[in-house]
Amino acid sequence: MRHNEYEFLLNNIYYKGIIGNQAISADIYQRMQKEYSKLNFYAPNRGERETEFAFKKSFLIVRTYVQQAIKDGIRNFQSAMQATDVTKLNYMVAMLNRNFFDKRGLDQIISNVNTVFNQYSSN
Repeated sequence: MRHNEYEFLLNNIYYKGIIGNQAISADIYQRMQKEYSKLNFYAPNRGERETEFAFKKSFLIVRTYVQQAIKDGIRNFQSAMQATDVTKLNYMVAMLNRNFFDKRGLDQIISNVNTVFNQYSSN
């Protein structure tokens, strides 16, 4: 489970209280994880549209918070960041702009973003 990485990303970018606890809470990510598990449990031929809709809805919420955190993190740390890191982060924002509903891909983006921001948040 990667809910800790999601929570870490948002806490790393935002000071407590700036965005609501709803976004920073790992509950949103865990809800998406639960819907993802349901999606994988049901056979594709059963036509579980409600399950797919529930996953996409919860995924979209997490994806939006992650995308906004990346944008805000770029603004917060841009003066200290290397150009290659800014380019990498802008690419990840662009990836999240697409019709993107790949949970594994989102987890990888969150992990990569945390790696980049960890270099600058302690400065």
